[in-house]
Amino acid sequence: MILSLGDVMIDAYFFTPNSRHPRTDTIGRVELASGGSAANFAVWVARHGHASGFIGRVGNDFLGHALAKELESEGVQPFIVFDPQCGTGRVGVIVSEDGERDMICDRRANTRLSPDDIPCEAIRKARWLHISGYAFFEPGPAGAARKAMETALAAGVPISVDPAAYSFINAVGRGDFLKLCSGATVILPNLDEGRAITGFADPLDIAKSLAEDFPVVALKLGADGCLGLSRYEPKPIRLLPVPAEVVDTTGAGDAFGAGFVMAYSWGEGLAESLARGNQLGAAAVSRVGAQSL
Repeated sequence: MILSLGDVMIDAYFFTPNSRHPRTDTIGRVELASGGSAANFAVWVARHGHASGFIGRVGNDFLGHALAKELESEGVQPFIVFDPQCGTGRVGVIVSEDGERDMICDRRANTRLSPDDIPCEAIRKARWLHISGYAFFEPGPAGAARKAMETALAAGVPISVDPAAYSFINAVGRGDFLKLCSGATVILPNLDEGRAITGFADPLDIAKSLAEDFPVVALKLGADGCLGLSRYEPKPIRLLPVPAEVVDTTGAGDAFGAGFVMAYSWGEGLAESLARGNQLGAAAVSRVGAQSL
């Protein structure tokens, strides 16, 4: 099983024209969809025929129970705790006419994931553990993530980390963020996150800097494709993106991560794993919603 740990959300998408009418109505579109970086990752893994599990926390409310059932319907085994005091997390996604998005996060029960919620035996039996970096930004989830990672490391289970958001990295600080990620085999940042972690601007400089702490770096470059660097291969690999009509970029990085990890965990090389990530990322941007078919 490939296990992911982190956030699960209900996403509200607001499709807005670039020009809006202040202080009155603007015609647009609103959609609701399942989301959350770690949950998105788990769904993409399950859809491509791999055993998939998700570790997280939701509210003991209709949204939380619906999201848990949705994961099960996708073939994901949920290791979910229902919080009796805090509601299910939600995100407002503002999507512009060109498909780019800004997100307003209200993480709620996700912030209360604790070390007691970690299914250690499932982790010991897993093929891979993937951590969404959102889990690192509050003390409880950070403790839960580190317990999961230490359990995986002791059992010889490889780990990947998706840093999740450059604004949170800036708030935590580069050094502390790297400590939280220590032990991971693969890091999967986008360009903004890579810049926040390393202080470098150029993609190759970012990858080389990250390679000092992580054996494998898969840097997501959006419309410019991706860049990979591995201690086990002689040189960096740069791939162009798979052509796609961009409808909504939400969850594209999660899909890329799932594609990369699925390929890499089965022994594929860096180039093949990057290509698989690009394929799933292109599929994600071509539709509305991070988990949409």
